Amino acid sequence: MTIETDAKMKEELRSYKRKLGPLRTISMIITTLIMALVFFDRFPWIVSIDGDDKHLSFEKRLIFTLQLSFIDCFPLLISIYAVINRRISTIAVNPMDPRGHELVEQRQRILQNTLEQLIIKLIVSLALCTVLQSNELIILPVFTILFIFGRLTFALGYPNYRSFGITMNIISTIFVILIIGYRLIIGGILLQYIKSK
Repeated sequence: MTIETDAKMKEELRSYKRKLGPLRTISMIITTLIMALVFFDRFPWIVSIDGDDKHLSFEKRLIFTLQLSFIDCFPLLISIYAVINRRISTIAVNPMDPRGHELVEQRQRILQNTLEQLIIKLIVSLALCTVLQSNELIILPVFTILFIFGRLTFALGYPNYRSFGITMNIISTIFVILIIGYRLIIGGILLQYIKSK
């Protein structure tokens, strides 16, 4: 009996992976293409604050990044609302009633993942704004758009087709972390703070 069960579970896993593989691949291609276009200045838009697109102070870059983080919070707020809505309209209104757990589990998992991704996104965005040149600031809103779209597709595809959205979030974050790492380490930004005694 367990051999049949194991074989059945392995077949389900293979079937699941066959469905997810193409979604992940498409998401990786789209995200990498968009991030490469914006990084290599092939995007048709730029960020221009106060008409100055060449030299923006750190303060203006930080304010712009914080303003974008307001948009980043929308998926979290929607996820919170989805959990609250399910709770108040079902037996799950009592969080101690075990019957309600199953009713809100999926929405709570989406909320938890969204919170985790948002924390990473905010930290990485703040670090990114410190290493970008003024003419590269378009990376920040593109990163935000990819985050929002990734969260949306993650939630709509949850649980079976969530890989498109999570892959979009992970690939765009990795791309941005590579930019930050390159600028800080190879670009020598960190080295300027280290002096001999």
